Amino acid sequence: MNKDFSVNTVKKEDRYLVIVVDMDDDVGRKANIKTPVLGRSNCINAAVKLGLADPGDTDVNSILGGVKLYDDLKREGNQVELAIISGYKDVESKKCARRIKEQLDFLLYLYEPTFVYFVSDGKEDELVLKYLEGKDVFVWKKRVVVKQSEYLESTYYLIQEFLKKTMSQYLPFIFTSIGFAMVIYAIFADLGWRIIVGIVGLYILSEGSGLIEDLKKALKEEGKSFEFRRLTPIANTIAILIIAIGALYSYSMAQGEDFIIFIGKFLQYFTDFFVLGTFIVLLARSIDGIIYSNREVLEIFKRFLFGIVILFILREILIRFSSLLCGRAELVEVVVSVIVYSLITAILFIVLFYSRGRRVMTG
Repeated sequence: MNKDFSVNTVKKEDRYLVIVVDMDDDVGRKANIKTPVLGRSNCINAAVKLGLADPGDTDVNSILGGVKLYDDLKREGNQVELAIISGYKDVESKKCARRIKEQLDFLLYLYEPTFVYFVSDGKEDELVLKYLEGKDVFVWKKRVVVKQSEYLESTYYLIQEFLKKTMSQYLPFIFTSIGFAMVIYAIFADLGWRIIVGIVGLYILSEGSGLIEDLKKALKEEGKSFEFRRLTPIANTIAILIIAIGALYSYSMAQGEDFIIFIGKFLQYFTDFFVLGTFIVLLARSIDGIIYSNREVLEIFKRFLFGIVILFILREILIRFSSLLCGRAELVEVVVSVIVYSLITAILFIVLFYSRGRRVMTG
């Protein structure tokens, strides 16, 4: 008799708590539900609201899985409670950890459970276990995984975060580089790939080593008053010297000819000096833009490559015009080249800068 009484007493003292964990606060952000949500009916209503807001959200399955576990324990005659808790959209933030901790402490104080089940839609929610293990409560080792494999959910979560944080940054850069390579290759054959591969390689090395960010921080910490540190004024001076030397050299090489042939030969020798000087200026301005301005690196990169395309198109036109003046090309050939290069420039400009202009117009 006493033995039966003692067993029944222990059974009555056993209290079960089923906790549904929504680490990234989908119930709050999507269904505008404040947590903790207490009780079976309130949890079902929360699942319905979240399901109507986002039918594909796996937390709907988590909540319904928690309800099913609650019903199973209830049918066994156990004293059981059901609750939903949520964190914050940034699951790695202190705010998320603080919200989870406060709600867990509240539930443990309110219900004083002996056993805790928790239902999760992914492996990241299981960080809650580390906190519960430090409490005077038995965390039931049988975990409920709803609808899909926990590893599949975790893999999806990791892939989603990788694409969101990493690929969103580098995909535009990669596609822009490939596009410019194709354009330059179409105009200048193998030269296009060498230029683009070199630039992309330098960019990847700089990003991978953190060189760009370190330069930004170092130079900004020393103050913006040190204007002499900018490369553009130095590059302008170097470019002027290169162009001046090129002009003198081209003039000396073209002497002794009649005026038309003189102009043609002058352009033939001078063009590469002009291209080199202009390229140095473009490069320096881009570097200054990355270090000193608040514009996105991709936007600066687009402008830089667009400038390179224009520069090399201008070089081709000058070379062809030089050949025309020297009698090595036909007028029709030069005119067609100018028209084709102009169309390429216009199309490239529209493709690169149309979306930004559209945002300005719609804003």
